[in-house]
Amino acid sequence: MIILGLDCASKQSSVCVMKDDKIIYTAVQATNVTHSQNLLQMVQGALTVCSVKVEDIGLYAVTDGPGSFTGIRIGLAAVKGMAAANNTPCIGVSSLKALAESVSLPGVVIPAFDARRNQVYACAVDSGNVLIDDFCRDVGTLEEFVKNSRKDIFFVGDGKALCYNVYSKYPCVKPCAIDMPCIAAGACRLARKEYRTSGGQSQFQLTPSYLRLSQAERGLKEKTEGKK
Repeated sequence: MIILGLDCASKQSSVCVMKDDKIIYTAVQATNVTHSQNLLQMVQGALTVCSVKVEDIGLYAVTDGPGSFTGIRIGLAAVKGMAAANNTPCIGVSSLKALAESVSLPGVVIPAFDARRNQVYACAVDSGNVLIDDFCRDVGTLEEFVKNSRKDIFFVGDGKALCYNVYSKYPCVKPCAIDMPCIAAGACRLARKEYRTSGGQSQFQLTPSYLRLSQAERGLKEKTEGKK
């Protein structure tokens, strides 16, 4: 089976093609253009290089959040559009867990995306086991977890600098030189596992996981609460 994986939940866009259990193509971009400008071009390039047609794809894997609200919507819309042509099954996966799955590091991996306002989207994973599920909170939230860790900890993702600024003082926190892993590759691996156990979903079942209100919604909430 051929799996096409897409991710644009953070500052980078990535595409992956997996055939059976082997990844045969990856591409990552972090340019100044929006995801809507480069994602479909990346998909077309992947299919061309791999000599794969849309009808050859047996499963779509896409990150459904958390992360950039706009990026998440673009990724989901792209997959829904392509999957609709042949009613191809889809699987949405956590962008953070896909990021953790895309790297190989000897310890606990904490994938982190910059959520602004000194907050991060993050979780904690150890060899595929989720120790802390996806959250969006202040970067200092992990203080007790990091301080008490008996294993080395590595931060990855575009929010890792925020985390290292806070936690590098702890001996268990180790530097990570990985800047742009192919998150779509991690999405493919996770989707493959999910498909084996429970099968795929219809494109209509794909939904975003934002974890927090949008900036406009937060502003409206603050105004409403201020009037009380």
